[in-house]
Amino acid sequence: MYKPLKEFLERRGYAVHSEVEGVDVIAQKDDEFLVVEMKICFNLQLVYQLIERLKITDQVYAYVPLKKGGRWPKSYKRMCGLLKRLHCGLLTLDQHARKTVVLEFPPAPFVSRKNYAKKRLALKEMEGRSLDLNQAGSTGELLFTSYKEKAIRVAMYLYENGPVSTRKVREDLAMEKAADILKNNYLGWFERISHGVYRITPDFEFFRIKYQDKIHQLWR
Repeated sequence: MYKPLKEFLERRGYAVHSEVEGVDVIAQKDDEFLVVEMKICFNLQLVYQLIERLKITDQVYAYVPLKKGGRWPKSYKRMCGLLKRLHCGLLTLDQHARKTVVLEFPPAPFVSRKNYAKKRLALKEMEGRSLDLNQAGSTGELLFTSYKEKAIRVAMYLYENGPVSTRKVREDLAMEKAADILKNNYLGWFERISHGVYRITPDFEFFRIKYQDKIHQLWR
């Protein structure tokens, strides 16, 4: 990784030295002074090093090889976002294109851009939930979303009352979306047995038994 980086910087008129006072690479051209920290993968240790290098210069770069998928994976975009927040630049090594070093972006002041669409979705989802049934930080666990809460209420109503019309479900539960939940049947819990009349499927029976404690909190 070092040789193509050294050549990249020297072609731009920099004097380049490696391993100087704990810094991977230092380059200087006239009054311009920059440092580069290189790693075979982006990790927290690299972030720590970049923060330390910002104490000696504003021109700090991370240098990493492009992994499979290049610049498209979400992990690459997140790496770029973090580096920009740190006011650090990014150099990458394309190992499949003659060891080409690419300047992805230089160090620059970070301008925050809020994603208001995601904010609205998050608030809408939060407002649609009646209980906090999920365990924060858990992985591989079933998530109880606002949609799933509504579907559980519809399914439990059918479980206790047998086959019922969509109109009666909507009116008794005071749920405007009840008809859509039954018709779309995204979870596979409902079966139409006649025009506008539904019953639950064995899939919901299995779900009800497995998550009966949480369902009890929603339906009591």
